[in-house]
Amino acid sequence: MPAPGEDAAVAARVAAADPRKAEAPELARVARLMARAFADDPVMSWGFRAARHEAAVGAYMDFAIRRQCAPHDAIFVAPDFNSAAVWLPPSGLGSLSLPPLRMLALFPRLLRMAGWSRLRRVMALGDAMEKHHPPEPPHWYLFFIGVAPEMRGRGLGSSMLEATLKRVDDDRMPAFLDNSNPKNTRLYERHGFRIVTEYRPRNDAPVVQGMWRNARA
Repeated sequence: MPAPGEDAAVAARVAAADPRKAEAPELARVARLMARAFADDPVMSWGFRAARHEAAVGAYMDFAIRRQCAPHDAIFVAPDFNSAAVWLPPSGLGSLSLPPLRMLALFPRLLRMAGWSRLRRVMALGDAMEKHHPPEPPHWYLFFIGVAPEMRGRGLGSSMLEATLKRVDDDRMPAFLDNSNPKNTRLYERHGFRIVTEYRPRNDAPVVQGMWRNARA
């Protein structure tokens, strides 16, 4: 797909700066956007099956957005669907936990995502993220922020992040995220996040950065 012109990029930045909450019929579209945005993410590439990789990432995004995040009503999308941010409020952090019985119920879906060869990788990733997530104080969690691949490098991510952080700041709450792509570290740092932990789900996995942002008045 050819790179959009500057006029299209400006319009997309304007849209990203004024997101709205996604409605129920739009969740599948948000999941598809996130699957495209994260298809080449280092941790996703390590954890999910190589064959039919984008479909595997899409299956994960569909589960995370519909089952874990949608009940907490903090999925924000630009009107043009070139960018989106998926947050969990403090009251929704419990949906990140996947205890053994829930993991067992998810086994068929996990198999579609990872295949037999990478099933242990996906389970190690979930365990590591839960282990390194700060239990206190209450905070907002940035589950995903994504931009359509053809619109990368045009400032959409920054506009979307700034716009949705206003909701966090209105609550005077801190925020946390897991950064699985070091190319995004400076973006998050510019918006007040700092690295507080670095971990690998396994010795052969890429590094994940846990990043914290203090509450602002």
